[in-house]
Amino acid sequence: MANNDKFDVKEVHLKLLDDLVNVNSLLTIAVFVGLSMATPGIKSLDSRQECHAGPREAKMLILYEVIAFSCFLLSSIVAKVLKLHLYLDGADKYAFTTPDFDLKEFMLAISACGSVAGIISLSLSIVNIIQIRIGLLSCGCREATAAVLCLGILVGFALVIYVVSMVIAIYASFKSDHAKVLEKGQV
Repeated sequence: MANNDKFDVKEVHLKLLDDLVNVNSLLTIAVFVGLSMATPGIKSLDSRQECHAGPREAKMLILYEVIAFSCFLLSSIVAKVLKLHLYLDGADKYAFTTPDFDLKEFMLAISACGSVAGIISLSLSIVNIIQIRIGLLSCGCREATAAVLCLGILVGFALVIYVVSMVIAIYASFKSDHAKVLEKGQV
């Protein structure tokens, strides 16, 4: 039964990592779509000249897009390496978990943090796209403010769910791995 439980847990981890990489890939596509919005001379839909975005918003858009891309790339690469370690788990002379350090949870946390940082950066870049296309937030454009509020609330809610779920998953995995180490008497 313990081997079946370990197999099931490993399969869940592998599926989770595949899904994480797939979501990161989709969000990376969004990064490149956002970069296309950073062309100079784009006028917003606001009729007031002072409410048109300038080069600062375009530069901030590019900065946040590069940060988001880097975070998604970090998260995906760490997830792929973690998959490799999961396949090696249980092989002779390979210890994934020691009493002092748990590589799986550490790598899972890095991958999750990379995704969260990427999503936050992507959201900030979308705020700049909204300012470039609809009008500056500082001008009090209701549509731009509504779009940013909607984005902030929905993405914030999704991130809370994601972070809480990942913390629970990492904690459960940690407890399960260390219980197995104690059962084997490796401590």
